[in-house]
Amino acid sequence: MRFRRTTLLAGAAVVLLAPAAAHADTLSGAQFNGLTEIDVNSGADLAGIAPENVTITKPGGATVPAAAITIASTTGNRLVVRLKADQFARTTSQGTTIATSAFAGHTAEAPVSVARAGEPAANAHILGSSQWTDNGWSTSLTDPSFHDPVTGQDGLYRFKDLTPNTDDAGAPVVWNNGAVTTPAHRDLKMLVLFVQFPNRLATSSPAGWQTMQPYMDFLAPASAFWNTASYGQLNVQFDSPQASGNLGWITMDKNANLYTWDAQTHNMFAYSREAFQKAYDQFGIKADDYDEVLIMPARGTSGLANGPGNINRDPTDGEQTNTNQVAYVDHDGKTHYVSTVITAGNDMFSWGYRWINHEFGHTVGLPDLYSYYTTIGGTRVNQFFWVGGWNIMGNIGGHANDYSGYEKYKLRWLRDDQVDVVSQPGSSTHAITPLETPGGSKIVVIRTGVSTAYVAEFRTKLGVDGLDNRAKYQGVLLYRIDASQWEQFERNADLQVISKQYYNDPAVGGPLNKTGVWRPINTSLTGLDTQGALWGPGDTFEDPATGVRIDFGAIGDYLASNPANSPYTADDTATITVTKAGASSLNVPVALSDAKLTSPTTLSFKSSAELQDRITDSNSINNGHYVYVREGSRLTAGDVTLMRGDGSVVPASAITGITVSPGGAELTLAPGTFPTAASAQGLTVATKPFFSFGAAAATPVVSQLADVGGTVPATLSLALSGPVSLGAFTPGVAKVYSTSSTATVTSTAGDATLTAAPAGRLANGAFSLGQPLQVTAAPATWTGPVSNDIVQLTFSQAIGATEALRTGTYSTTVTFTLSTTTP
Repeated sequence: MRFRRTTLLAGAAVVLLAPAAAHADTLSGAQFNGLTEIDVNSGADLAGIAPENVTITKPGGATVPAAAITIASTTGNRLVVRLKADQFARTTSQGTTIATSAFAGHTAEAPVSVARAGEPAANAHILGSSQWTDNGWSTSLTDPSFHDPVTGQDGLYRFKDLTPNTDDAGAPVVWNNGAVTTPAHRDLKMLVLFVQFPNRLATSSPAGWQTMQPYMDFLAPASAFWNTASYGQLNVQFDSPQASGNLGWITMDKNANLYTWDAQTHNMFAYSREAFQKAYDQFGIKADDYDEVLIMPARGTSGLANGPGNINRDPTDGEQTNTNQVAYVDHDGKTHYVSTVITAGNDMFSWGYRWINHEFGHTVGLPDLYSYYTTIGGTRVNQFFWVGGWNIMGNIGGHANDYSGYEKYKLRWLRDDQVDVVSQPGSSTHAITPLETPGGSKIVVIRTGVSTAYVAEFRTKLGVDGLDNRAKYQGVLLYRIDASQWEQFERNADLQVISKQYYNDPAVGGPLNKTGVWRPINTSLTGLDTQGALWGPGDTFEDPATGVRIDFGAIGDYLASNPANSPYTADDTATITVTKAGASSLNVPVALSDAKLTSPTTLSFKSSAELQDRITDSNSINNGHYVYVREGSRLTAGDVTLMRGDGSVVPASAITGITVSPGGAELTLAPGTFPTAASAQGLTVATKPFFSFGAAAATPVVSQLADVGGTVPATLSLALSGPVSLGAFTPGVAKVYSTSSTATVTSTAGDATLTAAPAGRLANGAFSLGQPLQVTAAPATWTGPVSNDIVQLTFSQAIGATEALRTGTYSTTVTFTLSTTTP
């Protein structure tokens, strides 16, 4: 509305106009693109909006400072704001809101929730959990309360858990896949035990290595490596009472060369047990008081060539199957255990401190990424054939040897909201920040099956790769994981880097993949340990076998805070577009059939998939041929649902045993679960989703039970044997006259009682005896049905010496009653 008012002021005419009404903006459809960009719809064009007019509130109430916000675009009614990567470095983005304040004709708008785009991150949870190590998202963790249903043993001493569990104030934190509103971390204390040997004494070590402190100094940088690689979430402290307390070295009983290593770890655990016991006996050091243990030998050349990481319990080997090995025994005779131990060897000095970052990886469930068997298809290949120098679990001395993004996800250093996943058909674009730095979206997981996926991450010269300026190359690293594998040999790799250079090699033929392993089969690493391994703008990867196409887009500093061609920063992003032709199976489909109740305690059914996951040749690293059922993959009572015809569910406790075969399963049921055939009518059986198996729909159970019976009429029958005589009474003589008789009882009742009414006194006409007749019955009670049970009846009459007796017959009538309270 416009109006005009005219007045005279210093001879001039002045026109006053009312201000225009402010635009009413309504925000909607807000979503993250990665964790560094938010797109939101507005009710009006927000041109001219400044970062100060945008309020982004994090879960927990903190707000993103204006200095961390850039207005990327205000195209039409669409607002795009970009955030510095550090804003969600250590806290969840779930529950974030965005609002605007009033500016230049626009009213303030209420906060709206910012959604996470794409599929649920749970679709990236590829289960692994093998007997040793694998690249699955899960790991069997130490659980001393675990009861093994197969062996009956208590205690599962396995891998360490690195899940952040404490906030910066020391308060407990529930991780919940990273949905934390305050920064979380985990503190680990690593005991360092110093040992020497009769032929390898500390005093005989090379100059500079004869005391303990140089070894502690050697290890110290590893703590910084873990802290940086984990984005500040893992704090490892090396602690040695021997060094700090000047306690001296532990001298082992045998020469160093007699302590050998084998792939099953028993020899090294024997070595460890001796060190643990001596540490306790000599110095009172309790190895199980620490989160991790490192046994450090005096430097020398005799024995101990390798320094492996070991877990206490190898359930697949043939030497000591399913054994929790004792660490030491205390003065009270109590046994103590440790879950993992690292034993240093001579190789650590050639690798440097990152040797322990590698070996520690095994104790938390990460596999070796170098090839145990270096011959493929008859061709000798390089030991680092699959990964080159791109992972510390491969080449410890590699040029960019951070842990992989999926390994960091496995270790819970990445949250669910930092992981994009594609398993369904369609096309989607993703922006990821450098793997080596905190914050932003970190990896894109492209599922290709139950255990397989391609993973893309942005690698730079930052983070741990920049600690000693070793990183040389930058770009997007693409690799394939297979969580069903736990080692790298022949054609079966649990992680393979997909090199752009090798992909385009004529021997591979791009999408044709002529060799079957996405690289030429030769000993060269030129396509891995070079810039040629990485993907960049304009590149395309295609795998027709899985229907995956990946287009690599721009890489750059979208905040424009650095000059062109400058080194990448934490705020740079790499863009990739994923196109999938079809859906990938996220679990093993399961269908049950031919379910039968063959006895009141036995139920069997067939299954389309074996309801447990086996590892065959699980000791192939040691030339073994053992078959192992993965932990957590066995069908348990809690995974089965038995529903009666009336809709009630049979409790899991009624399933007392399960035997799984490749073709199905047999359940053992507690007696009384199905007391009659009628109680099993309408019964169905189903399996819930567990491990990598999907849920199986309920299938009817055919009962092979039949109820056969007859009817018993209610019966309470008492039959007496006839009249009872006490004989002739003699006057003037004190005497108790007794006699017996029988009765026959038949009862169909739940209980019965036989009683005799008070008999009164025997009478002869008008004359009666002085004392009443006594009557007893044995037995007189029954707790269940009886048939023709004979009851002994006893009759007693006492007569005194002065009692007058009248000539004739004395008699009375006794009434017996058979009764029940449970007809």
